[in-house]
Amino acid sequence: MIRHAQAEDHKNDFERALSAFGLNQIASIAEKISKQAIKIDKVLYSAAKRTKQSAQLLVTHMGYEIELEADNQLYLCSATDLYDAIAITDNAIDTLCILAHNPGISEFANRLTQAPIYKDLATAEVIVVELKTDNWTDIFQNNTSNYYKIVP
Repeated sequence: MIRHAQAEDHKNDFERALSAFGLNQIASIAEKISKQAIKIDKVLYSAAKRTKQSAQLLVTHMGYEIELEADNQLYLCSATDLYDAIAITDNAIDTLCILAHNPGISEFANRLTQAPIYKDLATAEVIVVELKTDNWTDIFQNNTSNYYKIVP
């Protein structure tokens, strides 16, 4: 799970683009994810401009082909909405990256790990969760085996 990188101010929240700092945050987390030997198969992201840019830049920096999918329902969604989006993921996907917004992404991370990690994830902060299941519909059935954070 990744919260989008820092965005510029804009009158229309959905159209906020990444700031120069946000661009650097994405480069940093991509490097750190690579060092952890995490191979992402798919990035599911909110269709808002800042999450779209974050997803596209992440894939570019990772340096290999990763499936990208925008989901309009992930814009300012709840933890339940995130679960619903993940539950329909093809089980052939081993490593799914969710890129979304607060408060939903933080709430989802806290529920999934069954521990209050944060009140809110910071911009571009990553929570990596290892699951003991091969079925995305089972993610909330006490299948979390390990989790940790990556910060830009």
